[in-house]
Amino acid sequence: MSIDAEYPGYPRHPEHTDWLLELGRATYAAAGLSGIAFDLLRVHSGFESEDLYKDPLGRLLEKLRRTPPAVGGIEDFIALAEDALVVRNDVLHALPVLHGLRRRRSDDLGYVRNYYDLASLREATQVMQNARRKGNEVLYAGGGEAVRRWVESG
Repeated sequence: MSIDAEYPGYPRHPEHTDWLLELGRATYAAAGLSGIAFDLLRVHSGFESEDLYKDPLGRLLEKLRRTPPAVGGIEDFIALAEDALVVRNDVLHALPVLHGLRRRRSDDLGYVRNYYDLASLREATQVMQNARRKGNEVLYAGGGEAVRRWVESG
């Protein structure tokens, strides 16, 4: 039985290595987004690092929503990050299938996200990078003065 390598997510497809590289970029963007939320809570909201180490992105965002720091752009970051959280979960919790990755959810049986091609992974990466970029703007607002004070205090 021969299987056509229609999608780059399939290991025998000639662009599979590119697909894997983009999956790595998406994963790195997801980690970076969590890092920004972590730093916003430490620098602008006064949380201690050890109180945040075990928190996944959703819990970090919940803490930011409950006690948003008084820094411009935080609402925009939280909105972008909440959208990115859905994408992050779809990518990181997807299961390998014949053509790449597929995400389904037990709470919504009609929900399906496929990451078979480069475009779908690039889109996911971009959503997370956009949120991360906005988070960096917020973190370093005011020329990074809050970050400098935080570093000097610790």
